[in-house]
Order: sequence, then C-alpha cells, then structure tokens
Amino acid sequence: MKTARAKARGRRTSYLDRTWLNRWTVLTIAPIVTPSLDELRGKMVDFMTADPTHPLCCTLEDGGKRWRPVPRDERWRHVKDTIVSGGPYYLDDPFAYLDQHRPDEGSTAPFKVMVGPDSMTFYFLHACGDASVFSPFSVLMSLGDVDGLRALRGDAGLPVATKILFKEARPHWREWWNHLRSSHTAPAAPGDGEAHPVTPRPNATTAVGTVLDATAFAHVKAWRKQAMPGVATTALMASATYLALAAEGVPVNPRGLYTLVDLRRHLPQDQSSRPGNLAKGVFIPADLGDPTSVGAGLKQLVSSARAVPALFSGALAVALRRTTPSPVAGDRTEEVTMTFNSMMRNPGADDIPWTDPSEASYVTMSYPSASDGISVSACAIAGRLLFSASFDPNRIDAHAVDRALKRLLDIPALFTESSMADELVAPVPQAPAGSGVGQ
Repeated sequence: MKTARAKARGRRTSYLDRTWLNRWTVLTIAPIVTPSLDELRGKMVDFMTADPTHPLCCTLEDGGKRWRPVPRDERWRHVKDTIVSGGPYYLDDPFAYLDQHRPDEGSTAPFKVMVGPDSMTFYFLHACGDASVFSPFSVLMSLGDVDGLRALRGDAGLPVATKILFKEARPHWREWWNHLRSSHTAPAAPGDGEAHPVTPRPNATTAVGTVLDATAFAHVKAWRKQAMPGVATTALMASATYLALAAEGVPVNPRGLYTLVDLRRHLPQDQSSRPGNLAKGVFIPADLGDPTSVGAGLKQLVSSARAVPALFSGALAVALRRTTPSPVAGDRTEEVTMTFNSMMRNPGADDIPWTDPSEASYVTMSYPSASDGISVSACAIAGRLLFSASFDPNRIDAHAVDRALKRLLDIPALFTESSMADELVAPVPQAPAGSGVGQ
C-alpha cells in the first residue's frame, strides 16, 4: 500500500511520455455552446479531490519525471489558473489568438482551457498523451463532462513498447534490419518526440492555415478518384502541400517526410483506444512531388511495422539518460523537413455542441516547432478540410507559408502546374473557390 508521502510525491512519468516533454498541442473549436465557467471549475476541483493522483489533476515536476498532486489548499487557485475566461475568438486571425493566450513559459500544468463566448481553446501538454487523450479531453470539457476524464489516465510505458516490439519482431525483423542497413539516412526528427526537450520560447513557433469549404473538398475527392484513382487521400494531400510550399520558395526537403503512426494497431482490439503516448513520428523516404511515391512509402511503413522499433528505441534512450538533456539547436541546414499528419476522421467531433455544424472551426497547431522542420496537419471536420502549418518564423517566411496554403484551395491546379501534368489520366476541371480560415 502506498504511503501518504508517496501519494503526495505522485507517480513517475513513463519513458514514452518523457519523449514529448515541453511540447504542446493546441485546439480551438467554434462556434459552440460553451459550458459555465464556474461550473466547469467546480467540477474540476471535485475531480481533483476524488482522484488527486490522476495526471490531469497534477503538475509536472522534477524536470518532467514526476506527476505531483496539487495540494488540497491550492486546488482552487490551480483551477482558476488553468480554466480561464477568454474573449471573442479572432475569426480573421485564429493563430494570433492561440499565440496570444498560450500558457506562461515554465508552466507545469498539464493543460490550459480557455472558455470564450462561443468557443473553447485547449492547450494540452503532449506528455499527458497523444490524440487518444487530447481529442476526448477536448470533447469532454466542451460538454462539461469532467468526470469522464477519469478514463484518460495514461498507462502505456516502456513495458508496453517492449511487448509490442517482441510481438512484431518475429514477422518483421528482416525488414527492420534491411532498413537499418540501407544507405538512406533520415534527417533529424523535427519534433516527433525523439528530439531533445526544449523550453517553449515566446514567438519561437507560429502557425498559419486555410480551409477548403465542403464544396471545394468534395471536388478534390471527386477529382482524385478520376485523375489518381490508386492514390490515397493522405498521400495526395502531402504531395500537394509540398508542391505548394516549393512553389512559394519554402526550401522543403523533397526526398521524404515525417508522419505520426499510431501503434495501437499492434495491441489487442480491446486496447485500441488505450490512453498514453503510443504514436511515433517516422521518416518516410519518398519523392514528395509524386503522390504515388508518397503513397507507396506510407503503405510500406505500415506493412513493415517499422515504427515499432522506433517507439521502443526512443523510450529506451530516455530511460538510459540519467539527467534531462540540455536543449540542442537544430542544424542550420538550408532545407527544412516536413511533418505531415492527416486526420480525416476525428472521433467524438460529432458530440461537440456546435451551434452551426456547417461553420464548424477545428483549428489546430503544435509548439514549439523545430527550426529545421515544418509541421502540417490536414484535419477534416463537418465536410470541410483545415490545413494548418506550425514552424519557426525566424527560419521560415510566414508570408510564404501563408501563400502556399492558399494554393491548396485549388489542389488539382498544383498538379497541373507541376511536372506530373503529363502523367495525369484525366483532365483537370476548374476547382470552385475555397474559403480561408477567417471567412
């Protein structure tokens, strides 16, 4: 039985969680019917009283090595600092809104929730879990269902990574060995969790975005089936993003990209939603200008289970460190490497209390961003598709990225303008105009 002293100290963080120290995921949802701020705070205090050692009821202490319960007499202050009132959401510049209200530098709280008149913004510490935790957290808080957070206690650590490794090693070890022996060398991971933890710095990360409305997105999907029937939507979007960035002079590495792989696919079915950090960023070598090449790389990544040893080695590296490493700046190479993540389905999004689903805004970003990378997400919601890009504005021209994402409002035209035009099997019709984030 744990002693009172041990409970007061809190449990140690898992090594999988430590690979994501100091990295934040951010989301704003609007327009919605927001819960009462006072009621939400009161429910959170009750939750902390009932389950004080739950990571969402703690602060992250000892250099990220321990979840420390908030003392009873400090809980109201803690909740008032982490669940706050927000002003009107900046429809014309949502990312400026997100940047303006981000948690203070050095914050040890696992989240910050801002309740606006018709919006909610969530800043979520990645050490608490990946999308398996962050997505339901956002939905539950929007509904005022704080008690539902109990199920989001992360319980995946190095032992889980080890079990997955042993399970997949027998059928895949030859593919892993051949990949390891290959001459390809991946660039430094731009914030996939294996990079050295860093402290967020003001203005070190910015983001821009654009939205394809339902008509424009439907047009793209219909065009893909006609022009590139064998290409997956994710591969098409990733290649289109590269072409758009390259067209605006952003020096993106054309030889491959990073993407997150959810390794819960290797767990039993009843653990398919197991909370924790079981997603791993893995580099895919491919010709980014060719969606067929990108699609083949994605298929090979999944079929070879190559992300499994990467997850294990990342956690093992953290376990073997005696101290938290000092921040290390990325190499100042000319090229930046793109991380591309596609979220065509967002479980629970239909449960969000939208006031007008046709105008649903699901604006995401992450920070801090590595100076040698750009992180792009494509998120489908209510028939619309939001592209957002997070990057270091001291390294990459924000205006160029903004122009590039606007090119994605007409994805077929990007391939018409590229060297792939002669390879298309169908003519490219004129795409209807999309709409920007603030429109």
